[in-house]
Amino acid sequence: MDLEARGAEAVRLLRKRAGITQAALSVRLGQPQSLVSKMETGERQLHVHDLFALAGALDISVGRVLNTIAGLDSVLDRWDVSEAELTELVAENPSLRGMMLGYAAEMKFRRLCLAERTDIVSTKDDDHDRKRKGDCRLNYHGQEIIVEVKSLQTQTVKRVDGGDSWFGRAQVDASDRRVVTFPDGSQLGTTLLLRGEFDILAVNCFAFGDRWRFVFALNSDLETSGWKKYTPAQRALLIKSMQDIHFPARPPFTEDFGSVLERALASRSRS
Repeated sequence: MDLEARGAEAVRLLRKRAGITQAALSVRLGQPQSLVSKMETGERQLHVHDLFALAGALDISVGRVLNTIAGLDSVLDRWDVSEAELTELVAENPSLRGMMLGYAAEMKFRRLCLAERTDIVSTKDDDHDRKRKGDCRLNYHGQEIIVEVKSLQTQTVKRVDGGDSWFGRAQVDASDRRVVTFPDGSQLGTTLLLRGEFDILAVNCFAFGDRWRFVFALNSDLETSGWKKYTPAQRALLIKSMQDIHFPARPPFTEDFGSVLERALASRSRS
């Protein structure tokens, strides 16, 4: 379907959704009914000013008109929530902002790091399955590689030395408290993640200048907890909750996902 045909179909669809006739729409537009008829048959090509006029006449956003022309079933359109209203919701609710940014980071990681990798099959665990909680599970050369995608704590973010150098901290722990059992038989209720519980940490650095980019580290290279209430054996296996993140990346982090993936594969193959 060409652009003119999509535009005509969109006008017809939006009018019917509003529950009005061509005559009623023409009154709202201040135009003859014949013009509306030509819009809906494609005889009259839509112009930019038509999009604004239709949006005003139907009491919807211009974005919704454009989405309908593009054939996009936007969730904002279905919920009748404008971009301005969504922006207000996100600004007023930090927990919602954090949750949305977390899921957006997972999507961006797959698109930026995996979309062109035909040698990787990526799946995501069901968030309701407490036994399998990987943000991204990769099948790579016959090995399963689990990636945890975490975000920076925005209140820790600061620019260093003026340019594009940044520092912040990422909270690297589980969403739920659970009981973990250590090799020495001791048990602990904790939200901390463990050595070997996943393979790669991917930290979303969007807060560093509002640009989508990531840094990566192996699980085995992450700093472990130093809390004195844990035994030395437990501290050696519990990943520290807050990890220091620099951009440009500093060891153990790197911006090169491919190199970390190869190291994770080698580690999996050895084990």
